[in-house]
Amino acid sequence: MKNRVEECPLFGKCGACQTLNLDYGEELSLKMKREIMLLGRFGHIEEIIPSPGGEGGERPLHFRNKAQYLFQFNGGRINMGLYRSSDGRLTRVDRCPMEAPELASVARTVRKMIEPYKIKVWDGRRGSLRHVMVRKAFATGELLCAIVTRDGLFERAGEFAAELAGRHPELKSVSVIVNDTETPLFMNGEEYVLHGPGFITDELCGCRFRISAKAFYQVNPGATELLYNKAAEFAQIGPNDQVFDAYCGIGTVGITAAKGGCGTLAGFDVSGDAIRDAERNARENGIGNAVYTAEKDGSAPGKLMDGGMDVLFMDPPRAGCDRRFLAAVLRAGPGKVVYISCNPETLARDLGILREGYRVKAVQPVDLFPGTGHIETVVELIHV
Repeated sequence: MKNRVEECPLFGKCGACQTLNLDYGEELSLKMKREIMLLGRFGHIEEIIPSPGGEGGERPLHFRNKAQYLFQFNGGRINMGLYRSSDGRLTRVDRCPMEAPELASVARTVRKMIEPYKIKVWDGRRGSLRHVMVRKAFATGELLCAIVTRDGLFERAGEFAAELAGRHPELKSVSVIVNDTETPLFMNGEEYVLHGPGFITDELCGCRFRISAKAFYQVNPGATELLYNKAAEFAQIGPNDQVFDAYCGIGTVGITAAKGGCGTLAGFDVSGDAIRDAERNARENGIGNAVYTAEKDGSAPGKLMDGGMDVLFMDPPRAGCDRRFLAAVLRAGPGKVVYISCNPETLARDLGILREGYRVKAVQPVDLFPGTGHIETVVELIHV
């Protein structure tokens, strides 16, 4: 089977993809070896589930539903491209074969509109515009665009948003979001919605989800369905079960698993924007007994665990779970834990802590990130 280096002439330059020199079967084999090396001591590792479209050995393309393009001012020229974390610079590119084509199309339009609207690009000391983020809901075709600036709204921002939406009718939301930190591709500040409702709607595992610009949402929707269906299979939620969704984001994991009914559903996340989306998503999917809480440090205080739990979902960021939260889990002792991880190294660390009270029953890798070394893993743990 041929590899996909020919699909991207920038392989080895932008740094986003690390395995395009391998065919897809070799890439999956490499990921399995890493899973076994890091997690094999906890039990049997199931064969990795390929990303949809990759079952026959061909690496999937155009699967990403989110793109972020950085702008840099360089000697009178405005460059647009992908951020390189290795050196803080960008690789000039106007499209990526892993992304849905519509995403780059919107970003290129933003680039063309910068000079007519006399928007100053941030150069590290002066200017405003930093990057553009575009997201697509694959099920509905809706697009969302966030224009990220150093200092909030720029002159004629409303006109800019209206023209951008006019050029791309599928754009349902356009906003400006502040990043006043030194971290590129970050959106930490206030959001100004200039066009549309401030969110798009997607469908996943038979549920509908509202997704705002700053909320976390998995980038590969086809593979995410496989991942979440496996998590629901591990959980086996009953009609009276008390379910807790830790690091819940917009509520996707708990809602898709509990859509058949549960006793109660609760959750927490560090993002207030995500919590607002989760509350609405639960209601719109017929789960009226859901309660979500914003907890900034990610530790989830003991009061959130006091009511008792039958099933606990955990889907933390790459850094893994807060140790205070893991200690609370061991104290509370829910009957079943389903841990979803995007980093097998921190997953191994956390499983080492949890095995004080839990036995690993199943470990299932899922390939959400073709072309890269990243792996998503869902683990079923049983209280002992």
